[in-house]
Amino acid sequence: MMEEIFLVVTKGQQLVYGRAFAYFVSIDLSGNSLTGEIPTGITSLAALMNLNLSSNKLSGQIPNMIGSMQSLVSLDLSRNKLSGEIPSSLSSLASLAALNLSYNNLSGRIPSGRQLDTLNPYNPSIMYIGNTGLCGHPLQNNCPGNDSFFVYGDLESSKQQFDPLTFHFGLVLGLVVGLWVVFCALLFKRTCRTASFRLFDKVYDQVYVFVVVKWGSFTKNTAAE
Repeated sequence: MMEEIFLVVTKGQQLVYGRAFAYFVSIDLSGNSLTGEIPTGITSLAALMNLNLSSNKLSGQIPNMIGSMQSLVSLDLSRNKLSGEIPSSLSSLASLAALNLSYNNLSGRIPSGRQLDTLNPYNPSIMYIGNTGLCGHPLQNNCPGNDSFFVYGDLESSKQQFDPLTFHFGLVLGLVVGLWVVFCALLFKRTCRTASFRLFDKVYDQVYVFVVVKWGSFTKNTAAE
């Protein structure tokens, strides 16, 4: 439940909000001198659709329970001093259409999810620029320990997919088995022997006729010249 009193300090003044604060659908406190951490109680605002706290001096971490704000459509926490990892619960915001976490001190792996992966499809990295400690898609910075793992994994998988020794052994084995099957068929089945000999004779006759005709045509053309 939302506390009855909600305190916000801005420009040296302390603002007090009552229960009506729980029914806000939009909060824009950007461009002020807000300090301290983001109040965890703000995650209880179930009706909130737009939250803009950009261009302040907020520090600390993004509340882990931010994923409970299922009505949130737009979230802008850019240009603050927020640190720590981006909560994985952020990927569960099904209604989220706009996100900006740029220019903070965030670090760690960027969470992935169906909703987050569809934001800013033309330039998704713009949501996270200015956070030198962040890594993973869509940024170009790979997370520590992933490079060697994936390279090793790719090499192992490719080695398993194609092994020259296994390939050649299988090829020779298949050839031997195939010849043995043909030999056994010719040895033990008379009909197979008869059919194979007829086929051989037929092929031999066709090749012989072809060679004779071509040779005759060649000698005739040579004599004419």
